[in-house]
Amino acid sequence: MNLAEPVKGFPVVFSTGDPHGIGPEVILKALSQFPTIHPIIFGDPHYLEELRQDLGLSYDLDQVEVIASGHYDYPPAWGTLEKKAGRFALQCLESAVEYCRDNHFPLLVTGPINKKATHLCGSTRPGQTELVASFFPAANPVMAFFSERLRVLLITVHIPLREVPLALHHDELVSKTEVFIEALRRIDISQPRLALCGLNPHASEEGSFGDEEKTILEPAVHTLNQKYGPETVSGPFPADTIFRKALENEFDGVIALYHDQGLIPLKLVAFESAVNVTLGLPLVRTSPDHGTAFDIAGQGIADSRSMVQAIEWGIRLARN
Repeated sequence: MNLAEPVKGFPVVFSTGDPHGIGPEVILKALSQFPTIHPIIFGDPHYLEELRQDLGLSYDLDQVEVIASGHYDYPPAWGTLEKKAGRFALQCLESAVEYCRDNHFPLLVTGPINKKATHLCGSTRPGQTELVASFFPAANPVMAFFSERLRVLLITVHIPLREVPLALHHDELVSKTEVFIEALRRIDISQPRLALCGLNPHASEEGSFGDEEKTILEPAVHTLNQKYGPETVSGPFPADTIFRKALENEFDGVIALYHDQGLIPLKLVAFESAVNVTLGLPLVRTSPDHGTAFDIAGQGIADSRSMVQAIEWGIRLARN
C-alpha cells in the first residue's frame, strides 16, 4: 500500500511506551518509511536523539515534533522492570491522549508498555486500551485486531476466563459489532461478512454443553442481521474451525468472545503484522501487537514491521 501521497501532512501522534523496552526503537525505525506524515512524539527528545544515533539511523529528528513528557536518562537500564519507567510511559501516554482529545487529532499510535511497571506506580487500568478509553467516558471502546489476512473483534478483553460467560450480554455484543462493521466499511469493505464464535465446545451442539449460544449469541445475530442485512453476521460457529474459513476469505472478520479465543489464531498467522486497534472513540488508537520485548531491548535488533503496520492501519482507519 503506497500511503505517501494520500496522507501528505497527516498528523500522527505517538507515545513512546516503556523506555526500557523496544517501543522508542521501533517508532524511530518505522518513521523513516513515512516521509510525508506529520509525526508528533510524546517522549524525551534527548533520549530519542541519543537512541537514534546509537541505532545509526539517518532519519532527522528535526523533522519531527517531539513534545517533552519529562526527562529520562539515556541509556536506560535496558530490559528491566522499574517503577520509574512505568511512570514515564504513563506520562507520555496520558499527555498524548489529552493532546489528541483537545486538538481533535484523529490518530494515536502507542508504543508498548509493561503493565507491571505501570501498576507499580499506581495505575489500576488493565492496559492501554482501558486507559485511553478513560479519557472519553461517554464513548463505547472496542478492541479489535487488524491484519491483511485476518481481522478479529474481541467482545470481552482483560478479564478472567471464569467471568466471560457472565460478561456476555446481547446489547453489548450488538453495539461492539456495530462499531466493528463501521470500521470495516472505512477500509472499503462496504458489506462486511462476519463470523461469530461460539462460547462452548462445538458451539454447544444444540445445548449439549451450555445454553449461551441459544440465549445470548443467536438473538444478537438476529438483531444485527435485521439492521444490516441477512448475511452480515453468521453463527455462532465452533471456534476451532471458523478461523480457517475466515483465512480462506469466506468472512471479512471474526467476532471472538474472549481474549485468547481471538488472539491465539491471530498471532499464529499474523504475529509480525497484526495491529491492536481501539475503536469506538473520537480517535483511532493503534499499537503493534507485541510487548516491550525486554529480552532484546537495547540491542538495536527490534523488528519494526508491526509498528509500520500500526501506522498504516491507523491512517487507513482514521483518514476516513
